[in-house]
Amino acid sequence: MRDCTPDRLRWPHFLLAVLFYFVLLLAWAPASLLAWALPKLTQQAVWLEQAHGSVWRGEAAGVQVQTAAGEKLQLGRASWRFKPLDLFAGRLGYRLQLAGVGIAAQGVLRAGMQGIELRNVRAELPATLLGQVSPDLGLWQPGGRLVLETGSLAFGRAGVDGEATIRWLDAASGRVRRPLGNYRANLEGAEDELKFRLSTETGPLFLQGSGSWAHQRGMVFNGTARAAPENRAELDGLLTLIGPAQPNGERVFRMGH
Repeated sequence: MRDCTPDRLRWPHFLLAVLFYFVLLLAWAPASLLAWALPKLTQQAVWLEQAHGSVWRGEAAGVQVQTAAGEKLQLGRASWRFKPLDLFAGRLGYRLQLAGVGIAAQGVLRAGMQGIELRNVRAELPATLLGQVSPDLGLWQPGGRLVLETGSLAFGRAGVDGEATIRWLDAASGRVRRPLGNYRANLEGAEDELKFRLSTETGPLFLQGSGSWAHQRGMVFNGTARAAPENRAELDGLLTLIGPAQPNGERVFRMGH
């Protein structure tokens, strides 16, 4: 009778064993792992506070974002749910929600070796955040709501790609009593920066201009402001903050370097 010898394990068996072990590790990976990875993926721009749950599904007590000016923005409570199909594209995909005082946002975040992409995002934020992003805008004491919408906006090694809109609705300033109106900024990725163009939708204060944003440099903007003839007296205090009057009555303002 021949001795029975066990079959030798071949390399596919080892590969399956390693893959199975890796899947088990991920299945039990805590949310703290995601909190550790996020700052590294965003170049120390985004943090999760008090994260719990798992990398697949969890919550964080807060999301903190650091602007190019060094300000730290608190974006409320966050929750996430993993999108497994994005793994076939070589990315980690999550459906995200934010909720806080005056903050409501939802959309999809995809992160990979090439960078981060936002998809189908709609976010509503208090306009007071404008004062934290830009000291120049802080002088306006801004109020109202900001609404951000994008189908796709990607930040990666190859630069910025995609489009988005930001609307300043029910715009107000602590410097004047009268509401200012509604404004719109169209954003477009261009190489290593995000370009934007500002226009007025409605209101007695007309704002227009263009600029760009880059991670290292921050925001640069050049624009003009003018008041409707019947509202010049009540808006004069705010216009004085913007800059001296030009011969045509417009005020020129610049932000950044």
